[in-house]
Amino acid sequence: MRLLTRGEAERVVRRRNDASAGDLPWADEYPLDGDARACAAYVTQLPLNGGGGASSPFGYYQIIEDGLVIGGIGFHGPPRAGVLEVGYGVVPKVRGRGVATAALRLVVTIARSSSGVSRLIGRTTPDNLASQQVMRAVGMRVAGEDEEFLHFEMSLEATE
Repeated sequence: MRLLTRGEAERVVRRRNDASAGDLPWADEYPLDGDARACAAYVTQLPLNGGGGASSPFGYYQIIEDGLVIGGIGFHGPPRAGVLEVGYGVVPKVRGRGVATAALRLVVTIARSSSGVSRLIGRTTPDNLASQQVMRAVGMRVAGEDEEFLHFEMSLEATE
């Protein structure tokens, strides 16, 4: 995984890979619609010049396998009242191989190591059994549901 810069995220939004700017090659079907939306939101959190600011490490990460970008995962912004929301997706040809679960485990590690973060949340549609399985595999549990989504969460506070 790698945290994107502003320029890299803007190219994902435009769906324009630029090897001359250092972009890794993209798998067919990347970016997914969710990646483009996530990168558009991420760009709004970054300063116009310089580093990642408050978004680092709470940004958008590309998921990479064998030097190829196969998906994305990230936070929906910096923590709010100790809560981080996560979203992710991988291209169809790698689904079912544990790639999203492995990426989510890394994101859980980032969240756990971040000061002031006590809970991680995520959501998926009731019919997306694969995404539900990914969240359950890292220890997230259903915390509620509404007309559109199942809402998952996990505590990141140390238990004694």
